[in-house]
Amino acid sequence: MSEDTKLQISVDQTMCPVCQNRLAFDPILHHMICAYVGPSSDFVETTDGYICPKCRRGIASSDPACEIVGTSARCGACGKEMIVSPGASGA
Repeated sequence: MSEDTKLQISVDQTMCPVCQNRLAFDPILHHMICAYVGPSSDFVETTDGYICPKCRRGIASSDPACEIVGTSARCGACGKEMIVSPGASGA
């Protein structure tokens, strides 16, 4: 497995599979203007929303040009990043 390969974990997993420390979760955003896809932590937070790390444009909170496409998890202890598998949505 290459160094930048991301692990995939289940939606109910809260501990890092690498070092067993607690995970932090972020939505994965897709900025359709420049095609950047990354965790919300990559975007600079402003009072009006975010700034895209790729094109540096402002993104308002309700901007239809930016969508949530998934969830990522990151371990604060070892730094490993993971993709969270979508879970079954219950009503």
